[in-house]
Amino acid sequence: MLLTAHALDGFLRAAGDPVAELRHVGPGHAEFEQAQIIRIAVGVLAKNPAAFPAIAAAIAAFDGMSLEARTEAHVQAAKVWCSGDPVAAAEAYVAIANRWSDDLVALRLLQSCFFFLGWHERLCQVMDEHLAGWSGDQIGFGFVLAMTCFAHAEGGDCDYAESLGRQALAGDASCPIGVHAVAHAIAASSRSAHGASWMREQRAHWESDSRMRTHNAWHLAMFHVEQGNYSSALGILDGWLLPASAQSALDACDATALLWRLHDDGGDDEGRWLRLSDAFERSMTPGFWPFVDLHAAVAHEAAGQHDRVQRLERVIDHCAMGQDFAASRARRITQPGLRVLRAWSEGRYGQAHELWSELRATLGDCGGSQVQLDLFDAIARGGDQHIRWAVGTAHSSTSARSTVGLRQAA
Repeated sequence: MLLTAHALDGFLRAAGDPVAELRHVGPGHAEFEQAQIIRIAVGVLAKNPAAFPAIAAAIAAFDGMSLEARTEAHVQAAKVWCSGDPVAAAEAYVAIANRWSDDLVALRLLQSCFFFLGWHERLCQVMDEHLAGWSGDQIGFGFVLAMTCFAHAEGGDCDYAESLGRQALAGDASCPIGVHAVAHAIAASSRSAHGASWMREQRAHWESDSRMRTHNAWHLAMFHVEQGNYSSALGILDGWLLPASAQSALDACDATALLWRLHDDGGDDEGRWLRLSDAFERSMTPGFWPFVDLHAAVAHEAAGQHDRVQRLERVIDHCAMGQDFAASRARRITQPGLRVLRAWSEGRYGQAHELWSELRATLGDCGGSQVQLDLFDAIARGGDQHIRWAVGTAHSSTSARSTVGLRQAA
């Protein structure tokens, strides 16, 4: 197998380290252009400005070279992504996939871009168009099935999504990205008992050397929470998500969502919220992705780190003054979201509920998956409970709690 073919397989499966596998493929090598496309793709897929220098270095390695048209198209799409225009980047990858229908890298990156945008309907449309042009005997067909499964799980067609995902796994049972797609389909269909059982059965496939391993573990933990199996969920939080959060803002988002669902009034969270607050401080770039910004605000508030929330608010306010896409999204989503969380944390539950009602219709545009964004519905439901309690007892709370206790195993 060619070096780039093996690295591409790992990139699409979310397994191994594709960049490390290509370390010996340099200028003059017959596979150099494809190797650089994969290196660039790994950086774009990260959805993190910290990867921009690596993308720029991979592009710079082409200086002075005459590139094939497909390679040049990938270079231009990555430049657009790094310029701060994810909408144009997504459509650039769509254009690549339309011109070169077998370009799995472009399909994976357009999926990533639309996920970043929260544009799940557009993703379904694009993936359906491409799936129709593929046949079962083509190399990579399973990846197209898995990507289309994920798109429809996010788009709300859970049964169709799951059928596609299981078809993908029938051809490659050990594909972590396929397991993840089916987990999303099951989660979206609210079958937590089946989801927990199925994820345990699949554990050998997603617990391997995979970049999806902690996120797949999060899915299992969320299924456990919905079943009332809090001790198992807490074990996954402590054993998997909190350690991974120190290196990844996206893992910190998952950990935040899980810890919130494990909380209860009173008691000590044993420093977990502070660990997450610290993790966001180390790994995130405020103003880049509202999905991450809002999760960070939840962790900071729950940890009692109100100075960090205020600093985050100032950065977002500055970002919102710009004219680019990030500024627009900050104005439409992040600023209103932070106002909701601030009102909730200060005990102004009625106002928080009113602000949440105004934001809810556009929250999906902050990116991420519907399952992950359920965190903010859970916070709103908690606010509703406080409102009902206040009305029933004629008592109004004016202070926010800074610590939470954890639910005990039933």
